Amino acid sequence: MTERIAILMDSCCDIPEEYLQKAGVYELPLQIIYKDKTYKDRIDITAIEVYNNLDKEIPKTSLPSGECITDMLDKIHNDGYDHIISISVSSGLSGTYNFLKVLLEDDDRFTFTAFDTKQVAVAAGLIGVGAKDMVDAGKSYEEVALGVKKMINNTVVYFCIPTLEYLRAGGRIGLVTSVVGNMLKLAPIITCNDEGIYTTAAKARGMKKGQKLMLDFVNKFVDGHKDYLLAVGHGADEVAGKRMVDLLGEDNIKGSKQFFGQVGPALGVHTGPGLVGVGVVLLD
Repeated sequence: MTERIAILMDSCCDIPEEYLQKAGVYELPLQIIYKDKTYKDRIDITAIEVYNNLDKEIPKTSLPSGECITDMLDKIHNDGYDHIISISVSSGLSGTYNFLKVLLEDDDRFTFTAFDTKQVAVAAGLIGVGAKDMVDAGKSYEEVALGVKKMINNTVVYFCIPTLEYLRAGGRIGLVTSVVGNMLKLAPIITCNDEGIYTTAAKARGMKKGQKLMLDFVNKFVDGHKDYLLAVGHGADEVAGKRMVDLLGEDNIKGSKQFFGQVGPALGVHTGPGLVGVGVVLLD
């Protein structure tokens, strides 16, 4: 019997839009919560709308609702899928992985494997890209699951932000050390540690120097590998994002597939505008 494999991700994974449009890829929206209204992430609110309202209110984020998850599982079943590869943003940053795993365990319609990526945003999205590529290449469910596990162990994310204000406000500061003195224009470079918690990789004097430091980090991570996925995300600063793409290209850091775009609202709530981030997944 042919296995029909669906890829299920949450919206904080920021899977590229072109993959979200592929058959068999499903996205669960996190909730963006304001005092007077709750929005579905990437469905009825954009990152730009979040940024534009930050001076009035910094919203909260929450995992997808139980109703949303059960409705999505019904859709996946009705679309004819019987196997699910579930890929979630780091459990160190969100309760989505654990909540979704419980609901999947209670649903006997599917064979599933739930993965905690220990990553966020474009890096987690790239793991979804790799998983879908394996499905489309005709890999078995077991092969895809093993491939995702390997990718998680070979993934990194770095992002540089002009202020820690929003991470502090949202309680997502993790192990990121306090940056004292905004007058110095210090821009922290943040990554996820082995437990999927935010931690400081470096501090740069300004965003441009921060991008050069991220280039150095990515170079060390790639370290001669030829087959890898690459993504650059930005927070309402396309010029800075494209500068990062150019810096990587000038150093011959070009993924076998690579992506560029605006990060989603859920990450934008916690980082604010101005972010530039890079994710890499090694495949060889």
